[in-house]
Amino acid sequence: MTEACSGLQGDFTRIAWFHVPGAEWIPLADGTLVNGRWDPLSNRIVLAGQSERSGDLVRHEMLHALLPAGGQAAGHPRDAFIGRCGGTVVCEALCIKDAGPPPPPDPAATMVDPNALQIAVELVPAQPSVSVNDGWFRMVVTARNPTPNPLIVQLPPSGDAGPPASFSYDITDRQLSSGYRYDMRADVPEVSRFAPFETKQFIFDLQIGAGQTRYDIPPGRYWFKGAYGEVWAPNPPTVTLSP
Repeated sequence: MTEACSGLQGDFTRIAWFHVPGAEWIPLADGTLVNGRWDPLSNRIVLAGQSERSGDLVRHEMLHALLPAGGQAAGHPRDAFIGRCGGTVVCEALCIKDAGPPPPPDPAATMVDPNALQIAVELVPAQPSVSVNDGWFRMVVTARNPTPNPLIVQLPPSGDAGPPASFSYDITDRQLSSGYRYDMRADVPEVSRFAPFETKQFIFDLQIGAGQTRYDIPPGRYWFKGAYGEVWAPNPPTVTLSP
């Protein structure tokens, strides 16, 4: 996935992987606390134990390893981390600051609400099971500009001090009528700017099994609803997660 969004290829076997068991943060030499780090000298990726299951963070570190050495690889080039791989890799706080200011909006863009987009959701694989990838699967929510014109989407206000929601999921247990809801926030303006016919996506990594994190979904029959800007995709899949 990281190779696909970046347009780059690398040798996965050359990376040395480490984790710090139970750790929430990894302290760097300058005192900065991070969840993961790629070392360009040793081609080593180190993950804090509490973040090792965060697929978007792992792919963030993979993107570092894929970028050309000696130049962009040491930082967070905006066109890679927020542009081409936005929604595939995470970029928050320090990453956004390091990426520099956003480009100016397209002066020809039309302001629209999220209903102007085509929203869709799919599961990969379509029938998740613990016998496939240890129960890991992806819920991919997409938003497409169906017009030949650039658009800027006016997202609904969040109702709190934070930025508005961009991509969201609502996973409902069809038997218990309870479920799980999670919203990604529009932390950068690019998430609401669409070039003609552009499709943006967000990959939610999930795993079948009992647990305490937002990645864990117990076996059962669920309705997988995905949204962008609080507009929900039509015909969301209903799927049984097999133990």
